[in-house]
Amino acid sequence: TKLLLVDEHWSLIGSTNWDARSLRLNFEYNLVCINEELAQTLNSLVDARVGSARRLGMAELRDLPVLARLRNGVARLMSPYL
Repeated sequence: TKLLLVDEHWSLIGSTNWDARSLRLNFEYNLVCINEELAQTLNSLVDARVGSARRLGMAELRDLPVLARLRNGVARLMSPYL
């Protein structure tokens, strides 16, 4: 899901990938919402998520279990299709 918030008033919520291939071939859509209350709620959710985020270092990524590294590698290979 993609989310774009503008001026705590306008929200764009959807699944569209903004590249030429995706826009031409995929049947995805976005929803434009012009609602100050919704935009403020979404903004609060994003701020909470960013506030609880933490930076991962290379050493921490290298220490992941083998299955987690394998999962991440497959996801990286599939990222052009996701």
